[in-house]
Amino acid sequence: MTEPYLTTDQLAARWGLKPAAIKNQRARNIGPTYYTIPRIGFPAGTPRVRYSLAQVLAFEEANSITPLN
Repeated sequence: MTEPYLTTDQLAARWGLKPAAIKNQRARNIGPTYYTIPRIGFPAGTPRVRYSLAQVLAFEEANSITPLN
């Protein structure tokens, strides 16, 4: 069974932020752990950065973040 992942846009919507804010956190090495998938085998325009739902939930709990959805 595969683990669910969120894209940057999905995480931004979950937290009520703009995707640019999530990208800024990622650039500053704050926020949940993320993974970058390789370009090979994916169509152009496919989001490459993914966040493990388990890591997102752990980050939210550790930082008292209440998701909007």
